[in-house]
Amino acid sequence: RASLGLPRAPCVVSMPPAMGAMPVARRALPGLRRLLRAGHRPPAAHLPGATFGMRRMFAAVSEDHAGIHQTPIVDLLWAKRKAKKHEKPVADAPRSAERALAAKTPEESAQSVTYEFSNPEKKWLVDKYRNPWGHVRPGRLFEDLDALAGTIAFEHCRSANPEDPLLHIVTASVDRIKYLHRPNLKDDLVLSGRVTYVGRSSMEIQMRAQAAWSDKAFMESTFTFVARDPATGRAAQINPLTVSGPEQQALFELGAARDAARKQARQLAKDSAVGRPLDAAGIKTAHALLAEASPLKTMPTLANQMDVLLSSTRLQNTFLTMPQQRNTAGRIFGGFLMRRAYELARSTAHLFGGRRPVFHELDEVTFLAPVNVGDMVTFESCVLYTSEKIDPLGRATIHTEVTAHVLKPESRTVTKSNTFNFTFGVAANIDGSGGSALGKDIELRRVLPDTYGDAYRIVEVYAADLQQVEEDKKMAGGKSVA
Repeated sequence: RASLGLPRAPCVVSMPPAMGAMPVARRALPGLRRLLRAGHRPPAAHLPGATFGMRRMFAAVSEDHAGIHQTPIVDLLWAKRKAKKHEKPVADAPRSAERALAAKTPEESAQSVTYEFSNPEKKWLVDKYRNPWGHVRPGRLFEDLDALAGTIAFEHCRSANPEDPLLHIVTASVDRIKYLHRPNLKDDLVLSGRVTYVGRSSMEIQMRAQAAWSDKAFMESTFTFVARDPATGRAAQINPLTVSGPEQQALFELGAARDAARKQARQLAKDSAVGRPLDAAGIKTAHALLAEASPLKTMPTLANQMDVLLSSTRLQNTFLTMPQQRNTAGRIFGGFLMRRAYELARSTAHLFGGRRPVFHELDEVTFLAPVNVGDMVTFESCVLYTSEKIDPLGRATIHTEVTAHVLKPESRTVTKSNTFNFTFGVAANIDGSGGSALGKDIELRRVLPDTYGDAYRIVEVYAADLQQVEEDKKMAGGKSVA
């Protein structure tokens, strides 16, 4: 610390009453600037330790202060979760070497929150969720969905024995966030969720959002969480789920089928020669798609002018994660990452389609590695494919993907942390009005791959999207997609 011109010991800086007193390392900025101007650079060995210390500091204070930097709904949910964590255990509760398990019903952990947009005294709330065109910002709702789903998962996993330590709940994936129609900011909205499937250490949580006066959802989603033992970091067994009635049973079976499909896809990718969950037919399709891109790469002036290479659709955004973006565990809030990915994907679709994009759904989010406070994160987006046929309503769609990587310049390492897949429509009118244009009314350019990796990814995502459409039609009793 002395070699960097810093005080030898941390000091306490007074904060507003809501924040309390927080120990932080106050840097002697003038001395540090002088050292840097003189050409001094801190040894690389100092940096990992400083990062670790920073993580510990924010983990220590995150429970008390993290929520105030998020949406009002996230703040409320995290405060409720904190209160549950700090409930005093029963004095005579028996201690056991193994965690006590007790079957729970979906109703026991179900949660809901209400957005009082119609309240004239809460115009500040409306302003928090409003986009430039006066509609609800989907990205803000993503943050709230993640927080509410996490609260439900936490409640379901609580042990029957209050002496048992709390499990560490991790978001494994978001299988889908489907926007059925655009809500308005004049109605009160209700966000709710419940557990629909439980495996040994994983669970699915179904979420929905609706106007307070309606029982029809405008948004539906499915989150998958896994539980970890806080001491070992290994998967931990969680409370089983007791379902009743045909609806709950059907949702449980659907969750079990999705869990089996994920395991099958992982095995297929492991066994595949290309490292992707593609069979021989899928690999052949990818190779054919890459071959179609050859004229565009070698003779661009003679190629079909409605074809475009995937590389020309890319956008990138690199930023440093801040303490205000942390969750209750001291790491970067997954809902924040989803919102940032959505905003980049939306811009990508806008630049590609030439008209204001209309959000349809977030198809898949995978959480591969945690993102910590102070990490440098880069988001890269692209258009994978377009279609006028895959949408059940016949709307033209733009399918975008965003990948997130954590960059470590000191160690020259790059770690993939997330992938996000989005589907957008294109506004029917040039001024952005009229909802999503139908495929028969607008022609979108075709995206072709630059590399084998791009080709495999396009086919993989298209096949997954097609499977999802078939599943929707099966649930609705409709016909299959051609």
